[in-house]
Amino acid sequence: MRTHPFVSLLPVLIAVFAGLALGAYFGMPFVGLSVALAGALVFHWRRLFQLERALLGKQQVDVPEGDGIWSRVLAGIRHEQQRVRKHKGRHRRLMKELRQSTNALPDGVVALTSDNEIIRYNPAARDLIGLRNRKDRGQRIDNLIRHPEFVGFLQGGDFSTSLVIPSKVREDGWLNLTLVPYSEGNRLLVVRDVTERTRLNRVRRDFVANASHELRTPLTVISGYIDAMLGDPEMDAVWQKPLDEMNRQAERMRTMLDELLALSKLEVNGQAPTNKPIDIGVVLRDVVAPYQDESHDVRIVVESSRRVLGEYSDLASVAVNLLTNAIRYSAEGCRITLTWYDRGDQSILSVEDEGDGIAAEDIPRLTERFFRVDRGRERASGGVGLGLAIVKYALARHDATLEIESELGVGSTFAGAFPANRLIPGESASVREFLSA
Repeated sequence: MRTHPFVSLLPVLIAVFAGLALGAYFGMPFVGLSVALAGALVFHWRRLFQLERALLGKQQVDVPEGDGIWSRVLAGIRHEQQRVRKHKGRHRRLMKELRQSTNALPDGVVALTSDNEIIRYNPAARDLIGLRNRKDRGQRIDNLIRHPEFVGFLQGGDFSTSLVIPSKVREDGWLNLTLVPYSEGNRLLVVRDVTERTRLNRVRRDFVANASHELRTPLTVISGYIDAMLGDPEMDAVWQKPLDEMNRQAERMRTMLDELLALSKLEVNGQAPTNKPIDIGVVLRDVVAPYQDESHDVRIVVESSRRVLGEYSDLASVAVNLLTNAIRYSAEGCRITLTWYDRGDQSILSVEDEGDGIAAEDIPRLTERFFRVDRGRERASGGVGLGLAIVKYALARHDATLEIESELGVGSTFAGAFPANRLIPGESASVREFLSA
């Protein structure tokens, strides 16, 4: 219950009047008043000293008896002290459990400030990155991990993807680095050892590339004999159909080997150059030219004058694979539109068809190697299921992403979205030149 301020002053007033009365009794009223005021001052000074010690947390508060203001103040402080001690204990236990769980992680975890300075790290991070106890705390992480790609990754601000760099601690080791924002600009750097996975991927790429290269020679020999047999006027007509099928399958095998080699090169080559501006209108014109006599209505629409910083061959590969994919899955007479346009600070290369469409559950798997929605039709049309995988890697080399929209019975749109860092303004003449193509 709250007490009126006057009631809190009542003990002081009683002491003052008592001192004044006692002093008057002995003929020294002012002396009695002074003694009473001094006593009240000493009393309150002692309570203030207790309050200061309590607020600084240097001692347990001693609550006096009675119902005075100081009893209630000090009792409230003691209650808060006990509550704070309870929360501190709970906090210490929580921090201890958190440190123990973090230390038990097989992946390295480094807590960073908004200025990329190291706050704390677990033993796995120490072993994977080569951090030193105490000495490296407070250091900037980019002073300790000096790999150029990591420095650019740290400064780029886009932490939706991870980065793989060679380890400076383990020879032939590789680390996967991921940044996770938390708590007002602070970030967690998660470090994972991917040496074995990287080694297996390298073995797989080398095997595919070597096997594809070695298979080309016997395939060339086989195709040569098939062509010779097909061109022999004395060949029995009964062999015409089997030889045609053999020739078609040999050509399909050659296409598969070519695409496997192209995919292996894309995986190994890394990022595309950033000093070569490519006119997408020219790319589309060159790509579409061989298909103008096809039974499909293939059109080009260029609405953007921006150039892409990258590799012509990769961008042409993207357009070719998306175009041939649209032709393969569209009926004769269907329209296929290749469009280059701006979407905010991005530019989009899209290929839209009026084909069969794709079921929603199949879309996430379209870029997997050798995945085919309709295996029977794909085999009959000559596809091997590597085209969209090539598109994905070719776009990734240009920091671009593949977007897919499709509806069964309506058609599909495959689009490569190029970010601002891969684009430069171009001449508007390019737009006028290709809009009527």
